[in-house]
Amino acid sequence: MAALIEFVCIATHERHGDPSITLEQRSWAYCAAGGNEGHQWTRIDPTAVETLRSPAGNGRTHLVRDESDEHALTARPAR
Repeated sequence: MAALIEFVCIATHERHGDPSITLEQRSWAYCAAGGNEGHQWTRIDPTAVETLRSPAGNGRTHLVRDESDEHALTARPAR
């Protein structure tokens, strides 16, 4: 079974190369622009790299909710 991508780069890179895969926070990360530096990583649901590379997969990744959701932190308990 292939490793799943858990981060994608959403930065705008000046130079573009071949898409790249690297480690970010001990998980696989994918940069479609192939930038060497200046990445801005965002977490996604674990996704196969083939899905990210396919034209039908572009823009269809599911972002993971931030664990520090302010609403959840300030909400009153249910009665």
